Amino acid sequence: MIVFLIFANMKLKWILLTLVLFVLTACTADHEAMRQRLKYLSDCNRADTVFTGRWLPTVDSLVVYFDRHGSANDRMMAHYVQGRVYHDMGEAPQALECYQRAAEQADTTRSDCDLYTLYAIYGQMSVLFHSQFLPDDEMQALQMSEWIARKNSDTIAAIKAYELRIRPYSLKGEKDSMIFIMKNARKQYLLAKDTAHAATAIYAAISIYLDCHNYSEAKQLLDIYEKESSNFDEDGKLIKGELYYYDKGRYLLEIGKTAEAKQYFEKISDRGLYEAKFRGLLSVYEKQGTPDSISKFAKLFAAANDSSFLYVNQQQVEQVRANYNYHHQQQMAEKRKQEARNWMIGVIGTVMTALLLIAILILLFYRFKVRQLEEISDLRETKENLEQLLAEKEVTSEEIRKEIVRLNNKNSSNSKRHKENVSRLQVQIETLQKKLLDSIQTAETDPSFEHLIVDFKNRLLEYHKGDKPPTESEWAQLKKAFSYNHRSGYLLVTSPRNMTEEQIRVCLMTMLRISESMMAFALDTDGRRVDRVKRQANKKLFGEDNARTLKSNLQPYYP
Repeated sequence: MIVFLIFANMKLKWILLTLVLFVLTACTADHEAMRQRLKYLSDCNRADTVFTGRWLPTVDSLVVYFDRHGSANDRMMAHYVQGRVYHDMGEAPQALECYQRAAEQADTTRSDCDLYTLYAIYGQMSVLFHSQFLPDDEMQALQMSEWIARKNSDTIAAIKAYELRIRPYSLKGEKDSMIFIMKNARKQYLLAKDTAHAATAIYAAISIYLDCHNYSEAKQLLDIYEKESSNFDEDGKLIKGELYYYDKGRYLLEIGKTAEAKQYFEKISDRGLYEAKFRGLLSVYEKQGTPDSISKFAKLFAAANDSSFLYVNQQQVEQVRANYNYHHQQQMAEKRKQEARNWMIGVIGTVMTALLLIAILILLFYRFKVRQLEEISDLRETKENLEQLLAEKEVTSEEIRKEIVRLNNKNSSNSKRHKENVSRLQVQIETLQKKLLDSIQTAETDPSFEHLIVDFKNRLLEYHKGDKPPTESEWAQLKKAFSYNHRSGYLLVTSPRNMTEEQIRVCLMTMLRISESMMAFALDTDGRRVDRVKRQANKKLFGEDNARTLKSNLQPYYP
């Protein structure tokens, strides 16, 4: 109630301003709540939270919201977290699609672009591509990761992305390329003064050199790893990197230190790598030539190898299935793009149709306004003509009647302003009409012109062969006599603008009861021509396309 009273006493502009501020405040609060929710999910991802299906409704709502209201960084983060949820759920195709959409949101031309998240996106994409045996796609993702890291001035992250190129080369079996990448990565780490990463960067080359029997290179890399990798404690015990024991044992066995090699192989069991342990011990007893031990560890190695093979084979089956699903997902994505293109074409077609209809409506409105302007122009011209006739006192009530009829027959308009203009002009015309009628009542005819009409009629009635038709001077005198002594009939036939001189003369002779043969003589033509002229005049004056009814129509105006 108090709020209502406050609003009742406020001016309208302050009410509107208050409502606008209220809406803006509500929208801002909602936006901030969504941003806090997105930040919470981002923090969970950085804390290595394992996402499950229960997170999907939350991330889906964030994606929908920030696609409409968020910045480029907000949209990128929302799609990235959505991809991480699908990734942890084992849905590789959906995860890759989300990562790709996230990368598309980034605007790397802006100084505030979240390059850290973009680097992580391509890193996650490379992991999925590697698990699905797609080395070329993995290589592209790693190259993008390196480029982004260098743009972000993060040298170590850039070198790490470059170092990981050994993974796609490993899938291709290109060992020379792997060694080249590892050595180059080591050089870059050393330039960055990161000796620990420089040591671990070349570790995978140890196994390659041992397979190639290049024991000197293997020994050199083992020494570097032991001294610089930081994977050993102060007492020289291994902290991480379990395969070191196996590679070290292989090297010692190859240079003849069998007892030391055996000790290293025994240590592997503490790390749970039984297959590597049994294989290493089997190679020791094969070199010593101990049949019982060879038989024993051959069986143990075979069992461990079978278990490992089943596990790896199962992984490969899952990866092949995921790979198939990925390509199927790509096909579905392409289908959705095509549907989007078709939808866009439909929208464009609808817009074009709407624009065409608008153009037609504008044209019709323009023509409507032109007709209105023409109507107003005609009314004003009529008013001016009546004013002129009033000044000359040469007008009759019949002409005024005709003018009013002509005005009333015009199409009316729906425009209120136009109707007001027409009404105003008609009032002025009616005023002029009254003045003209008053003028007519006081006007006097001139009987001196009556004999001209009689003389013209008698000349035609007394026609003799060889006589010449009336001259232009005689026609002018006839019209003048009619205008003074039979003004209503004269104005009837002379007022329409489209009446020709020939049609006026036929009408005047009809009112004088002249036969068609005499009309033909007077007009210096034939009967067919006279009949056609009478029909045209009758149509213009009375709307009848008939020559015979002209006489009866003009009868009220006979002298």
